[in-house]
Amino acid sequence: MRFGTHHLPLSPTPDDDLRVIGEQLEQIELADRLGFEHCWLTEHLLSGESGFGDPIPLAGAISQRTSQIRVGFAVLQMALTHPTRVFLQVNLLDNLLEGRLTLGIGRGSAFNEYEYVAFGARSDGQRERMFEAIELLERAWAGEAAPFSGEHFTVSIPDVRPRPVQRPHPPIVLSVLSDDTLSWAAARGYGVMMPRLPVARVRERLGFFRRAMEEHGLPEAAAERALDRSTLLRSIYIADSDAQAEEEVRDATFRLHDHLQRTRRGYNPADVDNRALAQQNASPVWSSPDSTPEEAVASLMSRGFILGSPETVRERIRELDEVGVRGLMITFNWGDLGHERVLRSMSRFAAEVMPAFARERVGSAAGD
Repeated sequence: MRFGTHHLPLSPTPDDDLRVIGEQLEQIELADRLGFEHCWLTEHLLSGESGFGDPIPLAGAISQRTSQIRVGFAVLQMALTHPTRVFLQVNLLDNLLEGRLTLGIGRGSAFNEYEYVAFGARSDGQRERMFEAIELLERAWAGEAAPFSGEHFTVSIPDVRPRPVQRPHPPIVLSVLSDDTLSWAAARGYGVMMPRLPVARVRERLGFFRRAMEEHGLPEAAAERALDRSTLLRSIYIADSDAQAEEEVRDATFRLHDHLQRTRRGYNPADVDNRALAQQNASPVWSSPDSTPEEAVASLMSRGFILGSPETVRERIRELDEVGVRGLMITFNWGDLGHERVLRSMSRFAAEVMPAFARERVGSAAGD
């Protein structure tokens, strides 16, 4: 089992931004020292849902503060940028990180329509635009200088400069939930990132992914590499007892839910149906404006949280290991959970949980 930290820190007010960004850098530096394989950086903009907002410059800062940990995006929202810009930024970042970059890509937020509007776009049709953007990136990295002409992009990229350290490019991991996106990733041998799904649903999705790779004729070695690069999201907090762990995160989780509901009501355009969006997502109760805060928090905790003593956390991770999960993205810091509590939980996880799932540190193998 490979473990990475996942960073989506709430910044409750503009006055908190500087503190929250600094705390993220401290947490990632600690993750590097503790032996986590990845730090995964989110991209949510404008509302404080993610205190650092744009993961690209943060990844540049991390490159100068760490020596072992890989930096991944979970995810870079392709709807909010042009693939040529991604191409150039990723190439530079892979050099700054000396080959420690993983390119996690998604179409964009399912709930924050205001993020699209800020870039003069809307969410409709973004999956197809993402697929075309990835095709463009792959061609550019392969050095195919012929003009690219698609439905969404018509460009000509004459050369690959700077060249990424990882050849032909950093590994691509795709955010997935639907059959169509899983099948598209399977055909290309990409790893996949899954949200906070219940264990039974994780088993079903991984089974579908394996079958899709077989049906597309992906060689066994490439399929194994894709599974090795795949990862699942969980929020984890360790304390001396299960009851203490749940008590210490409960208020921060309620405040996070309140912040998300308020910003979506206040910022999304009037034509956005938040109820319909919630029903299409992996977390309909958490996301629905019709759920009470108590219902929403209980739903998220039961489905996507692992809270408790080290023994409890180890048991819950073994359940995931048994259904075929090979990588875990762990949100240690959510809402406005206190920084010192986060650092303690991370340290206890590394000391009291990770050794039970020990494997040789992958290092550059994650980019092979």
